[in-house]
Amino acid sequence: MASKEPLSERMGGYLVGFAVGLGAAVLLGLVVWLATAARLAEALGYAFMGLGTLLLLVGGARGGGYSNLGVGAIEALIGGRNRSQDDYVADEELRRGRVMKKRDPMTRLRRGLRPQANPTAFWQVIGGFAYIAIGVALMVLLPAPPGS
Repeated sequence: MASKEPLSERMGGYLVGFAVGLGAAVLLGLVVWLATAARLAEALGYAFMGLGTLLLLVGGARGGGYSNLGVGAIEALIGGRNRSQDDYVADEELRRGRVMKKRDPMTRLRRGLRPQANPTAFWQVIGGFAYIAIGVALMVLLPAPPGS
């Protein structure tokens, strides 16, 4: 979904999310470093690369409409069915609001095939690349201790 707010207003939220991700990756890296025999640079590097990969997957799925495709396919498999307005009017329980109306899984699938612009997904992918770059830099640029 395209946001109506200008980038300058949204950027603060994106930067806060990126900072939270930095903290989470550092915390995870420290836990891995304390729990294993890995070097600190390796533990932090792999944590950043894992988080970056996760953001690339989530941002790509949301931005490309694949999340709608997946959910629509699952709804179609588990019995989602089309309901016309005539069914709604004819079914007393639905009219009184006692039973939730089932959504059309094909509508969700069609939305997945024609996704709208999603700037949040774009910035998730950019953040994913940034986290991966930080992880690679930590592992490549920090020297290994002598004799290891």
